[in-house]
Amino acid sequence: MNAPICVPSRCYNPNMNRTILLMLIATTGLACCFNSNVALAGDVDFARDVLPILSNKCFLCHGPDAKEDQLRLDSHEAATEDLGGYRAIDRAAPEKSAVLERIHSTDDPMPPDEAEKPLTASERKVISQWIHDGGQYAKHWAFVAPVMSSDHDGSSPKQIDGYIESQLKANQVDFAKPADKATLARRAAIVLTGLPPEPEQLKAFMSDPSDRAYERIVESLLNSPRFGEHQARYWLDAVRYGDTHGLHLDNRRGIYPYRDWVVNALNENLPLDDFISWQIAGDLLPDPTLGQRVATGFVRLNPSTGEGGAITQEFQAKNNFDRVENLGTVFLGMSLTCARCHNHKYDPITQSEYYELMAFFNSTAEPAMDGNSYTYGPTVRAPRNQTDWQDWKQLEARREGTLLAAGQELKSEKKLADVIQYASKRVNWKTANWQISKPLPTEDEIPAADPDGEKGNKKKRWAKANGLPGAISGRAARGKLPGVGQSVWITFDVNVPVDQNLLLTFSGGIGSSVTVDDAEKPSLIKEGDAKVKTSSMSLSEGKHSVRLKIIGVSGIDEIQVRIENPWDSLAKSKRWDTTPKRDRLLMLSDPSGPFADSRQSHSAAEVAEKIRDLESNFTTSLVAKELPKRRETKVLRRGEYDMPEGDALQPGVFGVMNPLPTDAPRDRAGLAAWLTSSDNPLVARVLVNRVWQRTFGHGLVRTPEDFGLQGQQPTHPELLDWLAVELQQSNWDLKHLLRLMVTSKTFRQSSSWRAEIDDPENKLFARGPSFRLDAEVLRDMGLWASGLLDPAMGGEGVKPYQPSGMWQAMAHPASNTKQYQRDSGQRLYRRSLYVYWKRTSPHPMMTLFDAPDRESSCVRRSRTSTALQSLAMFNETQRVEMGRKFAERLLRQRDSDAQRINMIFQLLACRDPNQTERDACVELLEKMKKRFNANPEDATELLKVGESPRDKTQNVADQAAWTQVAIAVLASDLSISLY
Repeated sequence: MNAPICVPSRCYNPNMNRTILLMLIATTGLACCFNSNVALAGDVDFARDVLPILSNKCFLCHGPDAKEDQLRLDSHEAATEDLGGYRAIDRAAPEKSAVLERIHSTDDPMPPDEAEKPLTASERKVISQWIHDGGQYAKHWAFVAPVMSSDHDGSSPKQIDGYIESQLKANQVDFAKPADKATLARRAAIVLTGLPPEPEQLKAFMSDPSDRAYERIVESLLNSPRFGEHQARYWLDAVRYGDTHGLHLDNRRGIYPYRDWVVNALNENLPLDDFISWQIAGDLLPDPTLGQRVATGFVRLNPSTGEGGAITQEFQAKNNFDRVENLGTVFLGMSLTCARCHNHKYDPITQSEYYELMAFFNSTAEPAMDGNSYTYGPTVRAPRNQTDWQDWKQLEARREGTLLAAGQELKSEKKLADVIQYASKRVNWKTANWQISKPLPTEDEIPAADPDGEKGNKKKRWAKANGLPGAISGRAARGKLPGVGQSVWITFDVNVPVDQNLLLTFSGGIGSSVTVDDAEKPSLIKEGDAKVKTSSMSLSEGKHSVRLKIIGVSGIDEIQVRIENPWDSLAKSKRWDTTPKRDRLLMLSDPSGPFADSRQSHSAAEVAEKIRDLESNFTTSLVAKELPKRRETKVLRRGEYDMPEGDALQPGVFGVMNPLPTDAPRDRAGLAAWLTSSDNPLVARVLVNRVWQRTFGHGLVRTPEDFGLQGQQPTHPELLDWLAVELQQSNWDLKHLLRLMVTSKTFRQSSSWRAEIDDPENKLFARGPSFRLDAEVLRDMGLWASGLLDPAMGGEGVKPYQPSGMWQAMAHPASNTKQYQRDSGQRLYRRSLYVYWKRTSPHPMMTLFDAPDRESSCVRRSRTSTALQSLAMFNETQRVEMGRKFAERLLRQRDSDAQRINMIFQLLACRDPNQTERDACVELLEKMKKRFNANPEDATELLKVGESPRDKTQNVADQAAWTQVAIAVLASDLSISLY
């Protein structure tokens, strides 16, 4: 039997036996009196009533993947064709249909008696009636584009309520009474931001008597920066975001700027069609912004490996299988794995169509093997936290203004010709003789050149710096990376045809430097600088010697040295307006260039300098990039990488859905256009269903991962379609969609159990949402209530308390994530969104409360209730620390025990306690005071838990007693449930 479901005591009838209730919930399954697939009272609907039966019971043998000589029932043509004197479905003489004969046969029935899924009597009746009614076929509902019904047009929460109310009335019930004001405020805040409302926010709402009070608090929640943080975690589950590779060594990977981009995009309410398109093909947009390129980290989120024995061609296929199947789950709500090896068993998707879809991803430029590197394949330098992202956007806006003014000046053909000529004279610069020394003690001078004829790697002090200019990482970096207390020297020559400026970017610790021609003042990385610096080199015509000293720093896993000339791109394109914006700004700011005397030069130089300073603190993030020449994609027999067959395939989409737009290119940009087309039948439905699921606890389609023939029918199909069309017509506005949902009468109902309605799964939505909160919310709420929550946004994943040795037990000995180095200070108290996600060993408190490992897509978390969860809630280090800091807050901010109990409930439940709750807290408090007064050493030990310092001005016994009360309330249904 499934684990029991945590149901708040206020949300069910206390007279109902709990065991009976849980058994009812666990065993109801698809059987629901008001939503049965068996509809014999009137006409049988093929898509709703018949197709699910055929898919579930017949298609395994007689569906899309049937053998060539086998009867098929998945299409009208196959089911009605003449099979030598008989037809599976004979529309002219239905009583002669072979299907009827076989499903009612007692001697040789279909499915056979030994089948895993035989037909039930009611299912035979449905099929029989359908055939007698003519045996008409129709498309599965999910493959037909959604249409908004004419009697429910307009954009209002009342539209949602209209669809819900029509089913309620059909079942002779009405909406539940409205939830009380305090409960509603808490519910909306947790759904939208993952935290209860702030006390001042709640107070303003409770004292506002106007009809628009609730709408006002909803708007403030939607505009909170916490909105994006909370909503992002649902997306990160779906796209399987992780901070490690996920396979073999499961090493660190540079991808967290993608997570921060998602948060920022959701806070800024980026239209969801752009949100999708940028992630799939942001790099293919004309002159993509940094944000659009970082967004393509979506393409790079697949688990990867650098295992020595792995076969490159095999993992080229595996990586793309993962991408295709993730896209199927995230955007189409479909499992595509079947079609990797053969035609899909249930859905009308052929194996060749699977590989046509895979062809969109098969030409991305990253290597199949990750080299166990933090960065591999295409990367960009990106802001390392949300503060830097905001600074970057302000500088982007200033850059736009400067470039716009310069563009006006270049409308003069003569001026443009002069600029292009200047650029063309500066393209033939070259570098040569790249050398790298062995790692040496930091204080050592540059080593002398190796003597001629010296042999043996162990004796040589210098080697060719293969990979430079660029980066040395992965296997190529073995033996070359300087450790802490070490440095390496890099030398090269650069030859320029005329006087010009080049930009040199290099990485390293404090003291790393670049010297040109033995200059007295080298450019170096100073205290407070980042690990990567960009330096401008003013070079006269001729040859120059460049010397770099790269000082090692903890965690370094690559050596980066890049050299560039911004004039190259203009010389190549001969068009100012299509040259990358970054290069245009650098050309404008060139002190010896043709813009030196213009009004824009000073502004450009200032902005370029600020951008350089900001970029020096950037980190690296994996991104997508296309190969210059497309890889060949063929069907792989049985999905085996070494068994390609047939002709090469062009990128394509599924025939059962909308075609690729006629003007769309056959690349990832075309794929994005197909997904976001208004003709696509699935994407908008899938997205709104998941938004409904996180708002109400269950989706309108209860199988959000499967909208195909094996999935459940929507409980309210017309409402699902209305929401999908509304999303598209509102410019794909997520906040608008959530606003409609949380301001609806449906959402604002009381969640109390309604014994008079036979609807244990709330498929009618005849009561408000009620469910146990997710792992992240449970932790964040405790941090928030205790005053520990650090509001800092973005940045590399944080490592809070966890049992020692977990990573080591799970890790390969060579892994750089085998040792868990716990953070300290404020980083311990960041929101759970930022907890470091090691795929082979996620944080145990996340896993314990049903967070996924993110090795594959998860669009619906389970909600278990186990004894181990209770044990952890009372004993895990951070839970205890939350409790004692919560206790300190209560003792500091309130003067009496009664006021302190009120404060706990006001913060966590947005209301005062009832008498039963108050009595329980008082009783526990008195017992704990008595215990700790008698055993002060126990109190002292309890208050040592956690890194945060104890307030030593407070009484030890009182502090410990209130700690236990706070822990208990934080672990109760009052805190862990939405209701």
